[in-house]
Amino acid sequence: MSEENIKPDEQAEPQEWELNEAEEALEFPDVAEAGEDAGGEAKEADPLAEAIAERDELSDKLKRMMADYQNFGRRAEQNVVAAKQQKLIEVAKQLIPVLDHFDNALSMDPEKTSAADLLKGVTIVRDELMRALTGFGVQRLDVETGEAFDPNRHEALMRQPDTDIEPDHVTAQLQPGYVLDEVTIRPAKVSIAE
Repeated sequence: MSEENIKPDEQAEPQEWELNEAEEALEFPDVAEAGEDAGGEAKEADPLAEAIAERDELSDKLKRMMADYQNFGRRAEQNVVAAKQQKLIEVAKQLIPVLDHFDNALSMDPEKTSAADLLKGVTIVRDELMRALTGFGVQRLDVETGEAFDPNRHEALMRQPDTDIEPDHVTAQLQPGYVLDEVTIRPAKVSIAE
């Protein structure tokens, strides 16, 4: 068919159809991208767009979790500091009366105080201090003569020959130790038999 045989109406129709398709693509870009295929079925969603959306959502969740974790860590640290401070306050409250006893002893007139009164005052102060320590679970560790040497609870300062006591057994306690539950705060200082 030559151009001369084509009727003007037929010639205009294909041009009009191409123009309409271009207009549709410009007016509805989302339909052009994710529209229908040649069979009229809907195309699947863009996997790249889905992956990007999922990445962004997970990134937001991760940022929130990191912020929550940092806040948790900060609160936990503040709680530890507050608990330590509270425990120190409790210790101080128990020890302040001991200081009061010392102040009372120091304010006494030495001319009017006998050695027996001084010894009695020192005993009162010591007992008050032991009550305070016992209130926190601290116990005095006294070692008996003949007790087996325990390096976890005893500190040997010297060895002495002793025929009545087995080797590596305590001959004398030189200074008591202190324990908190099963933990040795200070081992008892002892001499042991050779």
